[in-house]
Amino acid sequence: MKTFIKLSLGTFLVLFMMGCTKNFDKINENPNQPAEVTTASLFTAAQKGLCDDIYDEWWGGRQSLLYAQYWCQRNYPSEDRFAIRQNVNNQYWRFIYHDVQNLVEIISLNTNPETKVKARTSGDNNNQIACATILKVWAMQIMADTWGDIPYSEAFKGDDPVNPIPTPKYDRLTAIYAAFQTELAAAVNLINEDAGGFTSGDVIYDGDMTLWKKFGNSLRLRIAMRISNTDNYAAARALVEEVGEDGFMTSNDDNAKFAYIGQSPNNSPLYDAFWTSARNDFTTCKTINDMLKGINDTLNDKINPFFGLTDPRLQVYSRIRKASAGYMGMPYGMSEGPTQAYWKKAVCPSFYGPAAYSPTTAIVILNPKYAPVFMEYAEVEFMLSELNNWDQAHYEAGILASMEHWRDISIELEGRSAAWSDNYNTMIDNYFAALPPASKETVMAQKWIAFFNQGYQAWAEYRRTGEPTWLLQPGEISMIGTDGNPIIFNPLVNITTIPWRMTYPQQEFTVNGANVTAAAAQIGGDQMSTKLFWELPSGK
Repeated sequence: MKTFIKLSLGTFLVLFMMGCTKNFDKINENPNQPAEVTTASLFTAAQKGLCDDIYDEWWGGRQSLLYAQYWCQRNYPSEDRFAIRQNVNNQYWRFIYHDVQNLVEIISLNTNPETKVKARTSGDNNNQIACATILKVWAMQIMADTWGDIPYSEAFKGDDPVNPIPTPKYDRLTAIYAAFQTELAAAVNLINEDAGGFTSGDVIYDGDMTLWKKFGNSLRLRIAMRISNTDNYAAARALVEEVGEDGFMTSNDDNAKFAYIGQSPNNSPLYDAFWTSARNDFTTCKTINDMLKGINDTLNDKINPFFGLTDPRLQVYSRIRKASAGYMGMPYGMSEGPTQAYWKKAVCPSFYGPAAYSPTTAIVILNPKYAPVFMEYAEVEFMLSELNNWDQAHYEAGILASMEHWRDISIELEGRSAAWSDNYNTMIDNYFAALPPASKETVMAQKWIAFFNQGYQAWAEYRRTGEPTWLLQPGEISMIGTDGNPIIFNPLVNITTIPWRMTYPQQEFTVNGANVTAAAAQIGGDQMSTKLFWELPSGK
């Protein structure tokens, strides 16, 4: 039995730009001469495809990073006010299911008696299954948390030789979460740390199954914590009892990330957004900028939980400085006129330069070699702090892990000097000397700061906890205009909060109409204001 991949591994899901939108069709090889590939190649394609599609300028930059208020758009700021582009919503649904299909194929090839022997040339069968399952659940949780009820149990059976299902049903989100927990537990139990993982093709961990096991258990904890509003942390506590704290990520060396080569077509996706595609659309948001500066939001009477503290990560997350005010950020939620007027005053110049990437003007997540993070140690520490009644030691360990993570990335990718590193470390010491104690407010705010560039996780955690309350809400003041009047954050859709979910892609109503229509009714309406089962209960 031959295995075929519809994408050329050499082109790695190349994406083209057309004006202000993306050409969303994947580039295929000649369909009459499909290439046989190994499971190792499928694994590389899945890892890179997920990074390209989740951490790019479109699904990531114009959705999750905006909803988390990490950055704002300098041009065309409609998405800042929740007016999504349906072509983006449509195509990324397909993109990510397509990426995950490669992982499902790996599992099948290592399970089927007719193909598992050949698949074994890429590594131990069970370990391949475990790795593919962990990454599959990681990706599908983002999908489920974005839309709610989605196709899962029947989603990858369109080409099933026995019982093809071209129009899969939408599973209830509660059932999907139960499947996530079951699948991850089975995957971790499959792992044989002595057998080794993928012999090639594993960019994340280079076949180290000890690290894959930690990733799998840490992801199990994320999923268990996500449903804490429904079970009062029972699943999370049971998991910690089962595996022990040492079974999760225990240092930044355990972080799951995908490092790009740094040359076309293997640049980090946000680099391509600014330089390959020559876009000039984004800048650091005032919301996170001001929290890192340690100043209060006087326009909306919000107290910064870290008032008076300058966070060393400020110089990593921003490059925008004004002599009289230091680091500046774009106010969130404004219409196009005030937005462009603001940056045209040179208060918020672009990260983009006319020549090439430069660390003096562009933040490190725009570096061509930047490695997007699937999951990191800092998150584990913040989860353990919350699980242990906002424990101080775990809280401090999470902050330190995040600060060191961004310091080390800056040194590696930007060539920061020893003097810069010494100054950064001094700032860490000064920050900890005045750090407020652990509480729901401070732990969740630090978790949000650490999630920079992991917009979908930050957005999900806000929806679960309501923290940080620091985020600008609809109806609040973005800034004071040149006429002295407040500019109010008014969404372009009918919602009074940050969105609780994304609306279903319009293409689904064409290609899978009966099932998506039933799902929309089942969840209580296909609206951004419809809550998912694990989100903060109404009235809280």
